[in-house]
Amino acid sequence: MKPIRVVCGTRVSEQEFSTKTALGRSLQIHQAANPVDIRLFAENTQGLSTIYNRVIDEARGDPAILVFVHDDVHLCDFLWSERIREAVAAFDIIGLAGNTRRVEGQPAWAFIDDQFTWDQKCFLSGIVGHGKGFPCAVSNFGPVPQPCKLLDGLLLAVDSERLQQRNVRFDEQFEFHFYDMDFCRSAELSGLSMGTWPLSVVHESGGAFGSPAWRESFQRYQDKYAVAGTRKPQEATVQKQTPVHQFHNPDLLKLMPVNARRVVEIGCSSGALAREYKKLNPHVHYTGIEIDPSYAELAREHCDRVLDMNIENACTELLAGDLAADCWVFGDVLEHLYDPWHLLQKIREASAPGSCVVACIPNAQHWSVQARLSVGDFRYEDSGLFDRTHIRWFTLVTMLEMFAQAGLTVDAGVPRVFDEPQREKFLPIIHAMASAAGRDPEMAVQDALPLQYVFRAVVG
Repeated sequence: MKPIRVVCGTRVSEQEFSTKTALGRSLQIHQAANPVDIRLFAENTQGLSTIYNRVIDEARGDPAILVFVHDDVHLCDFLWSERIREAVAAFDIIGLAGNTRRVEGQPAWAFIDDQFTWDQKCFLSGIVGHGKGFPCAVSNFGPVPQPCKLLDGLLLAVDSERLQQRNVRFDEQFEFHFYDMDFCRSAELSGLSMGTWPLSVVHESGGAFGSPAWRESFQRYQDKYAVAGTRKPQEATVQKQTPVHQFHNPDLLKLMPVNARRVVEIGCSSGALAREYKKLNPHVHYTGIEIDPSYAELAREHCDRVLDMNIENACTELLAGDLAADCWVFGDVLEHLYDPWHLLQKIREASAPGSCVVACIPNAQHWSVQARLSVGDFRYEDSGLFDRTHIRWFTLVTMLEMFAQAGLTVDAGVPRVFDEPQREKFLPIIHAMASAAGRDPEMAVQDALPLQYVFRAVVG
């Protein structure tokens, strides 16, 4: 059986380690029940990545389960070494706290931006005590064990042979800050599994987030993974949101239940629809969700609250809890999402029977789209059917299929047809194409008229 080898860098001397550090005291208390090797770097002045790599190299001739751990960690589990063995049998790399996802520009496993905004609880995992001893404050981040993409570096355990087989090491440019973030990304790229495991510890330190040294390391980390806002000018143009305006969609408003207690509008823009709906139902609690912070600021004048977030990152627990609603509104939004089918399914699962989704969706079968496609004139624009931020395209048939696949029942629908006299010269051609394809030509012409469709779909 491979030994467990504890790897620790400490600023104190070897003689002081067992009395002046939390880890040293813990190892002494538990040494009878948990016999382990200790690779101690006393009076250490090197970066953690450097000493951890040295132990990985040393293990080539002497394999072990390596436990990389800070010296200010109290091990409170009397059978902690058995927990470590169980953990590395389940995952290639284990930690005590982590995140099941990773988002662009993330500065730590628990935060989503450099303002230290906590990620949604449904993505976090782990339980860690904090303080100088026991009893202590306990942070319950989320359920464990859990597969993760990022792990906190206060304790990481791995079989040395798995690291060597995949040639995974620590990047020595990260001496202390971000060594764990970088290590997790290297492990993921190499196909190693990561996860949290239940192990009782108390961590004395709260970290040094935001310090000059931390920010310097953050910049190096961003540079390494090219997430420092380095989009090319043309890419920035493509990502720009549809221009904001102060108009509301009257057909969308008509299909919203007038007695809804809670409404959530995705892509609320300036808040114009909220402004009009609250005239009809002043007692409603209206939440706007807007991915563009500048648009979100405008919407706060009309909504009870506005969250500037990407709704596709919301988990079912959030949709069923803090965002629970009688009516969900998507005004020309579903086509901007990567997976609207999945989001609608999550909303259906999170919503009570009788709740509804009201949506306006552009029609990709519109006569103007067909005319332009016929001559190859598919050019992105700032708004309209060729909006450069559209990701998905729908016809009447595929709109209805999307709601059905999500388990929603469409109980009302309105085609939005506008006065477009120039269409008359194209409709006979559309009629002829449908006939040539063996389809109903009259239906093809009818489906080419609406610029958009508005639907209300109900949770069964």
